[in-house]
Amino acid sequence: MRKTLVWSAVAAVGLSLGLTAAPASAAVAMQDLSPEVQQVVDNLPAMRERAEAVRAELGLADSPVRDALLAAIDPTQYECSSATPPVVAAIMPDVAAWSFEQRLAVLHVLLFDMAMLDAVYFPQSGPFSYGVRGEFTHTVNKTFQNLKGFWDIPSSDVELVPAHGRIMLDAERDYRVFTVLYGADPAASRVSADLVARELNSAALGYGDLPLFTFNAYAAPGGEDVPAYGASHRRIAFGDGVLEGFAKIGLGDVAPQAILAHEFGHQIQYSDGLMRTDLPAPESARWAELMADAFSAYFLTHARGEAMNWKRVQAFGQMFYQLGDCGFTSAGHHGTPNQRMGSALWAYGVADAARPQGFVLPARSFYDLFAARYPQLIAPDATT
Repeated sequence: MRKTLVWSAVAAVGLSLGLTAAPASAAVAMQDLSPEVQQVVDNLPAMRERAEAVRAELGLADSPVRDALLAAIDPTQYECSSATPPVVAAIMPDVAAWSFEQRLAVLHVLLFDMAMLDAVYFPQSGPFSYGVRGEFTHTVNKTFQNLKGFWDIPSSDVELVPAHGRIMLDAERDYRVFTVLYGADPAASRVSADLVARELNSAALGYGDLPLFTFNAYAAPGGEDVPAYGASHRRIAFGDGVLEGFAKIGLGDVAPQAILAHEFGHQIQYSDGLMRTDLPAPESARWAELMADAFSAYFLTHARGEAMNWKRVQAFGQMFYQLGDCGFTSAGHHGTPNQRMGSALWAYGVADAARPQGFVLPARSFYDLFAARYPQLIAPDATT
């Protein structure tokens, strides 16, 4: 089970329609609903009010389980904007001048998440660099070492690798992704791989390094069978695009640490068995993502972690806010913007209140605090 950070499939939908911009998330794009379903959504507040009134009349007892489930899935009780987050707007290219072949190649890249999956599942050779020009290499490597020393989980086998879009200029690597990971038809895969390698090798498509292609980060638990390659490695793959995107909006000094700490939080979950496989996909995903946000924020603000001050806490809080969504039925639901911001700021409070300041909570102890706080973090937050 790999954890994803952002929305490549959504961008693919926009590009497939010839759009110059994509919605912030599939969840927020309520206009995609059929008229009938939209009517149900519009009527839901009144229907819920009526249901509660009838329950009261009948004397039906409250159920904590029912209340928690309603709080988790009711899209009318949370605050979400339909505006495109600045970080997404910053990386969206103008596709108007792209040829049909270029659009088709990009559609392959995004639908199959090619550069990222190559990084996660296939052998990688160093030395590694992070960022298109290697400009984040020192920060990323230093943060990774600090994370390993900060948290008390076995982490010597966790690998950190970059995801560079330029690797897709190699048709053989593209072909490998199509056939080995997706099991696609070899003949069709050969044609598609050649198309991707040829069309990406152009200035219009950044010679493979458009931020859109690698605007993501993955944490993989390892142990997954990759045909002809054996068991996959325990790994974090860090895309150049997500680093570049946040640098474009002035968060280049905090985003690398925050994103890597979030992905390392997933490695803590894998190591300590903290995933909630008993929950349905949207809620299990939100549980995992908000916890990873909290692990990240605790490390970033702790005196023995990155020791970031309040100004930077606000900066990465805003970053998490931009990555929130209201995809209550999506298997990749990450939590609403307010929930992500709240998780980060709650964890900052835990780190700030630590006594003595140098004391680091064991991962399990921090998890216990998070689990106790979780019902408040996901409580309805709509103000209108």
